[in-house]
Amino acid sequence: MEGTLRIGKRMFSENDIEYEIIEFLGSGGQGEVYKVESEGQYYALKWYFKHMASGIQKDNLDRLIDQGAPDESFLWPMDIIDDGNTYGYVMPLRPDRYKSIVDLMKRTAEPSFYHLCKAGFNLTLGYQKLHSKGHCYRDISFGNVFFDPENGDVLICDNDNVAVNGKQDTSVYGTQRFMAPEIVVGEAKPSTDTDLYSMAVLLFYMFMLHHPLEGKREASIKCMDVSAMNLLYGSNPVFIFDPEDTSNEALPGYHDNALAYWNVYPKFFKDLFVEAFTKGIKERENRIVERQWQAAFLRLMDSIVICKKCGVENFYEQEKKDEEHKCWCCKADLLIPDRLRIGKHHILLEEHKKIRRYYVTGEYDLDSYLGHVEVNPNNPSLLGICNDTDTIWQYKKADGVKSQVPKGKKAPVVGESEIDFGSVKGDFIIAGSR
Repeated sequence: MEGTLRIGKRMFSENDIEYEIIEFLGSGGQGEVYKVESEGQYYALKWYFKHMASGIQKDNLDRLIDQGAPDESFLWPMDIIDDGNTYGYVMPLRPDRYKSIVDLMKRTAEPSFYHLCKAGFNLTLGYQKLHSKGHCYRDISFGNVFFDPENGDVLICDNDNVAVNGKQDTSVYGTQRFMAPEIVVGEAKPSTDTDLYSMAVLLFYMFMLHHPLEGKREASIKCMDVSAMNLLYGSNPVFIFDPEDTSNEALPGYHDNALAYWNVYPKFFKDLFVEAFTKGIKERENRIVERQWQAAFLRLMDSIVICKKCGVENFYEQEKKDEEHKCWCCKADLLIPDRLRIGKHHILLEEHKKIRRYYVTGEYDLDSYLGHVEVNPNNPSLLGICNDTDTIWQYKKADGVKSQVPKGKKAPVVGESEIDFGSVKGDFIIAGSR
């Protein structure tokens, strides 16, 4: 397939930068996308169909370019090219290593659970930064998010439709299966509140490989026409795992992805989806905000247990006894390691494991740590937590004897002992005990 712009054509932008059309990449409902080059660097150019190149869209692009991207995860508009007939905008080019959520659904991209959780964290962090600038995305869906399966990095594209939150003059309402019910039934327009609902749908797809509202009722529909979709996603939406309403429950043989993955994750994570798609469906004030998802993803990453028999990732569940943990894949018993308990959090302790600052300071940061786990060189069966901060920890043994743990020193992982981190305290749960 070829685009309307000739390969090799040179065009000047409004910033007087020359770009050369290198390759046609594809087309969509609004226009075509090309790979372009300028001064040895490659970019993407979205070129609007003439009937989509409105003055309102152009004004919106000018505003977005002036304000700049919320962070580096956004493939944000950088420059505009206008040939007098229509126009387009230049943005960073997405590297090939990034895959779509559709690739995830098709299993052509298979990240580890750890990197999937990291992608979920990065995704919600990006939307949080966007919303903090007074913007709403309006069209969170499959086609607008890409992730690197090898490290969980995320890129958010199609940002030309980002608008000021609460702005009413919009022609973009979203993608049907991702729209908040109030948009589907025509009672509201896109906002940060509706973004939160769409974000929850996207996260459910990422972690359950299924739509949260497509259960028994969807399976019984003979023709998925506008009326059926309005009922399913708008006027009478019911979560497939609603604990009080089984009228749209997931069915074996029809919704096997959802049923299988729902049983893999711990209760605290599933509870967020229950909240998002029961109370949060109708009550905007009960929608899960980005910080809640981020806290869950940090906790999920630190709950991963590797099965010693088959090597797959599992999740530790605090509500279960150690001996109740079974591998979801091979059904073998899981060996649950010692834990550091800080408030409601149980942090699994294994060699080289890093302890996040989040549990002590509340910092929502993927790469901020206060310590790491080391093996006692004289006794490999004993672990210690090394202090990587400038704060001196206070350590209390089971017999009440206290000592200090300065930076670079270790606090032994021993039952009934305690660490005072300065603002909070933690104690140890030894494997096999509660």
